[in-house]
Amino acid sequence: MARSIVRFTSGGNIRWGVLHGPPPETSTAPAVVAPLATSAVTTADLLTALANGCPEEPARTVVGQSFLSPVTTDAQLVCQGLNYRAHAEEAAHVHRRRNLVFSKAASSLAGAFDPILRPGEVQLLDYEVEIGVVIGGCLDRNTQVGADTLGDYVAGVVLCNDVSARDVMFGASFMQWFHGKSFRGFCPCGPVLILLDRDEVVPTLANLRIELSVNGEQRQTADTSQLIFPPGQTLTELSAWLDLKPGDLLLTGTPGGVTATASAEFVDALRTHLFDDDARLDATRRELTRGRPYLQPGDRITASLADLRDGRLLAAHDSTITGTV
Repeated sequence: MARSIVRFTSGGNIRWGVLHGPPPETSTAPAVVAPLATSAVTTADLLTALANGCPEEPARTVVGQSFLSPVTTDAQLVCQGLNYRAHAEEAAHVHRRRNLVFSKAASSLAGAFDPILRPGEVQLLDYEVEIGVVIGGCLDRNTQVGADTLGDYVAGVVLCNDVSARDVMFGASFMQWFHGKSFRGFCPCGPVLILLDRDEVVPTLANLRIELSVNGEQRQTADTSQLIFPPGQTLTELSAWLDLKPGDLLLTGTPGGVTATASAEFVDALRTHLFDDDARLDATRRELTRGRPYLQPGDRITASLADLRDGRLLAAHDSTITGTV
């Protein structure tokens, strides 16, 4: 049976616990949590403790602002890009034949209710709601992941926001995305790790819905049936060249509806200025600001992860953009 695992601060200490009842939806919302009797520090440690039997302590009330990311910073963050058809289309990648994979710094992990700082050099701050798959088993070059073995390698899922600085991404040399994806706080995660039993993994991953709104306006919504490269296929592909360990995180891509869309003029500018970073940055800021505005200080981002089978809310985010001078 699925369990909702949380990581939170209490009396100056960091604790793990089991959420009882619905997840909090704001930083001030109360939630009932039974702390776990464990000294686990990392997500991988916690998975081991739970597998060995980890008793619950008496439940207590915890407010949303106390929750931390349930994925810890020792994790690798491996990301899929353009993995929903609607997002691929708005990015001018209509015919996807290969998986687009990139990385994001683990130091970008933050709590689901933490403010998101827009760095001073960033003008084009964007959102990307995503389902994160938390790795539960070791994957190496000999790993083949199918429907019958997916539960051996997936521990559970988390709700994430792959916050992205579009001008930094496309202004970087050869358009390397790592910098633009990896500012501190650019990966709100949680507050819940939905820990799945082995036989729950396949049906759960097939029946998840994510949504994101900005200032109450819905911008993104999709379900996992719309993924181009599903988790099992992706994990097999990754394991051919990359080792993954328990506690690592696979971000499975974002739906259509992001602020940045690829016009013909923008694509032409990238091609024309491929070897001129400054000119490409100027063109990016010029062409990508022809639509709706990017995230500004004071904007409020809310997101949710739900189970399509019963409509149950599994996790929620509520973040406000702050800025620097």
